[in-house]
Amino acid sequence: MSRIRPLSAALFLLLVLLVSSTSSTLFAQTFRGGLNGTVTDPSGAVVASAAVEALNTATGVAYKTTTSSGGEFLFQDLPLGKYTVTVSPSGFKPEKVDAVPITAGTIYTLPVKLSLASAGETVEVSASALALDTTSTTQTTVVGGAPLQDTPLNGRDFTQLVILSPGFANSGAGGYGSLNGTRANQINWQIDGIDNNDLWHNIPAVNQGGVSGIAGVVLPIDAIEDFSAQTQAAPESGRNPGGSVNLSLKSGGNALHGSLYYYNRNEFFGATSPFTAPVKQEVRNYNYGFSAGGPFIKDKFFWFATFEHQRFVIGVPAQSTQPSQAWQNAAKAQLKKFNVQPNPVSENLLATLWPSAVTGNLPGDIGGQPTQKDYVSTDPEYGYSYNGLAKLDYTINEKNSLSAHWYVGQGNQVAPVGSHLKYYYEVAPIHVQNYAIVFNHVFSNTITTRY
Repeated sequence: MSRIRPLSAALFLLLVLLVSSTSSTLFAQTFRGGLNGTVTDPSGAVVASAAVEALNTATGVAYKTTTSSGGEFLFQDLPLGKYTVTVSPSGFKPEKVDAVPITAGTIYTLPVKLSLASAGETVEVSASALALDTTSTTQTTVVGGAPLQDTPLNGRDFTQLVILSPGFANSGAGGYGSLNGTRANQINWQIDGIDNNDLWHNIPAVNQGGVSGIAGVVLPIDAIEDFSAQTQAAPESGRNPGGSVNLSLKSGGNALHGSLYYYNRNEFFGATSPFTAPVKQEVRNYNYGFSAGGPFIKDKFFWFATFEHQRFVIGVPAQSTQPSQAWQNAAKAQLKKFNVQPNPVSENLLATLWPSAVTGNLPGDIGGQPTQKDYVSTDPEYGYSYNGLAKLDYTINEKNSLSAHWYVGQGNQVAPVGSHLKYYYEVAPIHVQNYAIVFNHVFSNTITTRY
């Protein structure tokens, strides 16, 4: 027995490592998508051994399988996009289904009903005409395509999309909020399945909220294919009880494509706030950038790149009481009544820590007499960031693929935190990188692994 136990322990450990490094079933998707279905004949009987092909219309990469004895077919870990699914059984017309959408974290069941054979004919239908049904019990909120680009996001901050998830509470700024009643830092953030969690706060590292909750760096919206928020997910996609949020990055295709943009948010287009002075405070945010993608090798090797520069200025209309000369004179007058000399240390601190522009008689001090809230800062909050991302996708063959991405964000923010004096504004530089190389291998229709 003493010899068998170490061997059993070694086999058990090997099994644990194998299971932990593989996606053993289709229903454990996190950042890619999948497709399954059943092929039946006109009478409703299942069709076995039928050839099934799923073709990515953007890249031309094809995935092939055959139906089982129960007429079922299965594709897992598919890159996102639109697919054309072709079923070619013996004795029946080939059936082609166009525009089948594959989205992050969602598995679709595609029913295919064949027609009787006729030479040279192919039945073509659109996926929108079929009842696509999700197989997974995971609750997934996916935002992609035009809705993702058109959703109004303050500062073009993707983390705010989490507010569209059922069960989320808070503003969503910086991704901070409660999902399904958990604490605000109990969401697992990922980019293409790669960790994007700040080590200290467990909030998004990329697009982390800086001073005043404004993202210090921003991943360009034009780089995002899908925003997916999963709750009640499988254990391998858990990590946090609040759920898992993943960004699926865009990839290049056989056709060269891209965008060039400029966004300008300006107080000129907004109404004057009834809670501040009659003059509008500056509220300006500028974003400009580009994205582009295409092929290195058609149907095989693709590239995508994007860059965005952000700059913002926000007026700070808050009022405060400062130790102006009027306040100091009033204080000295009170001390003199009781024959108390001013403390020289305090006088030196006032002369050193407060600039003359503040210690002089402020406009808020009427007739040389101190008044509450006598100081209004004219120095705004401001900041900037430079953000770039590159991605490569290489299809080695039908069962092996390689993907790599590298994001770099560099920024700085200056804002009144704890003081309304510009001399004591908080200065917050930030530098964030997110990079990965992922190798995906398909062992069979039900077992894949990612490294």
